[in-house]
Amino acid sequence: MQKRIKDYRLEVVISDSHSSDTTATLVKKLSWKNKNVHYLDVQRRGLGWALVRGLDYAGDRLSADVLITMEADLSNNPDQVPQFLAALDRADLVIGSRYIKGGKVMNWSWWRKALSLTANLLLRILVWAPDVHEFTNLYRGFKRDVWVKIRPEVRGHRDWIFVPAFIFAALGRALRIREVPIIYYDRFGGRSKMNTLSYSKNLLRYALRYRLRKFV
Repeated sequence: MQKRIKDYRLEVVISDSHSSDTTATLVKKLSWKNKNVHYLDVQRRGLGWALVRGLDYAGDRLSADVLITMEADLSNNPDQVPQFLAALDRADLVIGSRYIKGGKVMNWSWWRKALSLTANLLLRILVWAPDVHEFTNLYRGFKRDVWVKIRPEVRGHRDWIFVPAFIFAALGRALRIREVPIIYYDRFGGRSKMNTLSYSKNLLRYALRYRLRKFV
């Protein structure tokens, strides 16, 4: 990967919010061998907390110019990182989208695909962002100053709501947003800690509250 992004120094930060698997053991072994791999033991449980801690570490401790978030179970293909970097030449935020031409979801049940498509469509309508097709996927890249601007608005979201809230905040600041197509693979092993139906309900509730605030 480093050979394909020669203009950047690649640092990998694993922000671990109390995983019940062997993530800690594996990443710690890697970090001992490779100084560009960093393990963060996040004491608070929740995806939002882990992302805030990881992004702060990358921006403040590592002085990263560009930040890229992704799922660590290979649902997001790391080989696409150069595409995100190239797209950032003309954008502040690049979103990996499953729902534009060239994008695809692999190994999901039909009902999960339908639920995800419906949720993203509703979000587009509620915030009126016809050019944004993906709100709920974590694979995205942005410049460090974008994180500095958006952090105060999203740091309070401790769970998966952080992911769409980040896009809402970016839209509110009229940032330049681009999407690149990605192929999303369901995890190859283990089980997700996210309750899909519960998350969808919370997501819709959050989006409705966000929209109502715009009218007040």
